[in-house]
Amino acid sequence: MKMSSLPPVFRFGVFELDGGSGELRRHGLKVRLPEQSFQILRTLLGRPGEVVTRDELRQVLWTSDTFVDFEVGLNSAVRKLREALDDSAENPRFIETLPRRGYRFVASVTASGPDPVSTSVSVDPPPDDSLRPDPAQQASVAVKEPATPTFSRFRHATWQAAGVLLLAIVAVAGALYQRGAWQPLRAGTEPILAVVVLPFENLTGNATQDYLVDSVTDAVTMHLGQVPGLDVISRTTARQYKNTTKRLPEIGRELPVDGVVSGTVTTSGNGFRVTAQLSRAATDRVEWGKSYDGDLSHMLGLQQRIASDVAEAAGRPEPVAGRTAPVINPQAYDAYVKGLTAKGQQRHDGFSRAVAYFEEAIATQPDFAEAYAELALVQVQFLFGGPFSPHQAIPKAEAAARKALQLDSTLAQAHIALGQILSLYYWRWDEGDEALRRAIELQGVRDDFPAALTSSLLRRGRFAEAVAAAERARKLDPLSVNAQVSVGSAYSAAGQYDRAISELRQALEMSPGQNRGHFQLGITFVAMGRLDDGIRELELAARPVQGHNSRIEAYLGYAYAAAGRTRDARAVLQELEAHRRDQYVSWFGIALIHDALGEKGPALAALQRAAEERAVEFGQLAQYPPFKAIAVEPAFHAVMRQVGLPR
Repeated sequence: MKMSSLPPVFRFGVFELDGGSGELRRHGLKVRLPEQSFQILRTLLGRPGEVVTRDELRQVLWTSDTFVDFEVGLNSAVRKLREALDDSAENPRFIETLPRRGYRFVASVTASGPDPVSTSVSVDPPPDDSLRPDPAQQASVAVKEPATPTFSRFRHATWQAAGVLLLAIVAVAGALYQRGAWQPLRAGTEPILAVVVLPFENLTGNATQDYLVDSVTDAVTMHLGQVPGLDVISRTTARQYKNTTKRLPEIGRELPVDGVVSGTVTTSGNGFRVTAQLSRAATDRVEWGKSYDGDLSHMLGLQQRIASDVAEAAGRPEPVAGRTAPVINPQAYDAYVKGLTAKGQQRHDGFSRAVAYFEEAIATQPDFAEAYAELALVQVQFLFGGPFSPHQAIPKAEAAARKALQLDSTLAQAHIALGQILSLYYWRWDEGDEALRRAIELQGVRDDFPAALTSSLLRRGRFAEAVAAAERARKLDPLSVNAQVSVGSAYSAAGQYDRAISELRQALEMSPGQNRGHFQLGITFVAMGRLDDGIRELELAARPVQGHNSRIEAYLGYAYAAAGRTRDARAVLQELEAHRRDQYVSWFGIALIHDALGEKGPALAALQRAAEERAVEFGQLAQYPPFKAIAVEPAFHAVMRQVGLPR
């Protein structure tokens, strides 16, 4: 019989492992199995009943020039293997742990090659492992034909023909494996150019600690974003892979990236352990791994260290920028992390809770620079929606931003907040842009940047750069609806309406009913003169199931007026006036409606009041229609000179 060197297919229980394709199947259905877990399983199946030492597995998984925390990497790979097999270390059905020695496959195995011959291997572990012969001197397996009893390999030395075939197959497989014939080609020392930080696993045993674990993921992502020459996928996109069953090569193709950072977090009181590893996406091969121990008071510094170590392992040895992280009171840090979680919800109620958490963190530790910076960023968000006027929100935001910079001038978040304050409230455009440039120098283009950066470029009429900035933000956040909408709105502001409509419709396919998508599509249609289409989209955006947005309502009122629907436009004016009783309503939108109705006096009066209250729309003029009825009036030009922008 001619033997084949093709990898065997192993069957055990309800599982089947294809040694060639690397697929694990359960009842014929594919089960996700990381590459290293596959290699461990294949090695164990090739030597059923034998102890495979941890050192042997190290040689299988990593080459001698690979720097990795071996214990962490192996434990993680075995744990994932057991999860895939629904196995337990305490009551093993398949993989038995021999403490400090290695692992043994204890179930019956059937291995079949390309020939129709198959053999079944059954294992009776000896009572004393010291009696086991050296595998280098003797490869002993008990082989049984279907009709014969199981024989212990310690009581029988007679080999059946089928057993010889199995050993030959396994020997060839082992030889090929050791030479790397079945392993994906290692990229050697080639640097990794793009990474995603997958959500770290919460191994605390307490689901209420998810916010703490997520904060580690977010911080490592943020710090890696500072590394020159390394593209880092945004946290928004990365979060969508939480608890994913996809293999790393599939994730790498979807994003695309060539490196994947993963990890775990466990806690005990104020103490914690974080493990992190960097893998090649194409091969699922771990290039580096390490564990870190500490307590919550040193979490900021530890997160910087992890990012620096990952960057070096990725072939980017430049140190991550920033000062030495301070020691933080654990209670202050806990409040800070809860604030980040609330802020990430991107809703007014979330922003309000975030303010309370950041203020709690600052009260507990008055020199907590990062908390001041995040407080400033949240306060700036109230400019774009919510019940507060610019005069109510900005002084608090500015005080927090300047305090953060006083404590630490290298905090990019504080520079972002201050840049937006200088531009959108004080209309000191050059100083605001300089603050944004400083933030980019410190930390690259991170999640908080794209809107501010694009808005700055649009104000200056640098449309091509604005589109490029939005496209880059989408590249780093490909699954984010907001990033997709930002691309569409940039094209719309640049006058590329057909492209804008295509991008915005794609955003609505990603998230049907998304208000911002309908709003941007509506104003694009209005800019094209397609008023009926624009009104339809604006009505969807302005009339959500819950709540309302007065700025969107004002734009809808303008569209009604431009379309000759005077009664509807006046109804919107009445609604806005009613809202004013319990929240801030910008006079800018009211000025637009009156202008479209041809009412110069009310339009000019409303515009002047908008300037007095420092309405944020003056910093977003590229997204609004031009004034017409009052455009020739000296009072209009006086307001525009005050703002400092040509119109």
